[in-house]
Amino acid sequence: MKLKMLLTLMLVAGLATMSYAKSHFITPGARAGGYGTAFVAVADDLTAIYYNPAGLAYQEDTQVMASLFYIDYPVTTNREVPLGTGLTSKEYKTNALVPFVGFSTKFYYDTVIAAGVYAIGGGGGQVKDLPAGVKIEGQQSFMIYNISLAKKITDKLSLGLGFDAIQMQDKMVVNVAGVDYNRSAFGFQGDLGIMLKPVEKLSTAFVVRTGTYIGLPEENNPAAKTFGARDGYTYPLTLEFGAAYDVFDNFTLAAALTRNKYSWLGVRFQDTTQIRVGTEYRPTDKLSLHLGFYSDPNIIKDTYKDSYGLTNLDMYNMKYFTAGVEYNFTDALKAGLSFTHSCTNPVTKDGITYKYEVNLGRFDISYKFL
Repeated sequence: MKLKMLLTLMLVAGLATMSYAKSHFITPGARAGGYGTAFVAVADDLTAIYYNPAGLAYQEDTQVMASLFYIDYPVTTNREVPLGTGLTSKEYKTNALVPFVGFSTKFYYDTVIAAGVYAIGGGGGQVKDLPAGVKIEGQQSFMIYNISLAKKITDKLSLGLGFDAIQMQDKMVVNVAGVDYNRSAFGFQGDLGIMLKPVEKLSTAFVVRTGTYIGLPEENNPAAKTFGARDGYTYPLTLEFGAAYDVFDNFTLAAALTRNKYSWLGVRFQDTTQIRVGTEYRPTDKLSLHLGFYSDPNIIKDTYKDSYGLTNLDMYNMKYFTAGVEYNFTDALKAGLSFTHSCTNPVTKDGITYKYEVNLGRFDISYKFL
């Protein structure tokens, strides 16, 4: 294999790997998504098992919820990228359709138990426009199996605990380099949530996610290691603070601040702070509309940008804008839909400009057994 082809493939693999590196890249729930994921102090549906298990304590009805999340994030270039003699491409295409399924019920005085299965990150991608017989594709995914418990201490204070078993799936095929592996492993994480409602219109919250290390089976193929095969993945310790305030009877403003300890992943990574802001407007008893914004800063230290063959890492300072709608068909049945679009900075290497834009769609349907 020619050196230029090897370097280009390594760049593509690096772009794909970094897109999966942010642990909370995929967050469940159309309503939460419409809120700009500023949901830690709202957490009033079953996605509370992710955002804040303490919110379950105020959801006393037995309920079920199903959600689909579609993500599309291609890496595109302004001209053909040479991959070797006769091989060029302008796009690395990544997408995924992932589910959320949850259930909760009150099982003891002022105590609620919930369980759910959902994806928290990843997707599959491939280099497009390659000749017949040439395959360059990969997949990384993170599936969470959760059980949560929440208790209302008073009408104004609740506590929640969650336990996550996180399954990582790691696949890659580069048949021109003899790379073909499929590995899977588990890690375990704990969640602690607090929700305090000091006055009628204000809700505040704090969540800690402990993080975990997922050790993958060793991949002995030297070529696989060249293309990014790693020994495991470390989830960061996460601290999140948030508040939600009913500015008017039909309008709520929510905000959250999240601190992610990515430096646990290694010396190349830095801790990040995310900002989340969202609103909900309720023009009728059945309809609610949402707008929001959240940031997801680059986790790679600038001093290590050359390791990825990039002149800068601005492309990974993600900014997302969200919009959503939810409709209550009955007191028991409701559905929601939201859309998220990223605004990012392109990056240039060797005269080629790479663009990395993300579009997310979420759909929910939930039912309460009243």
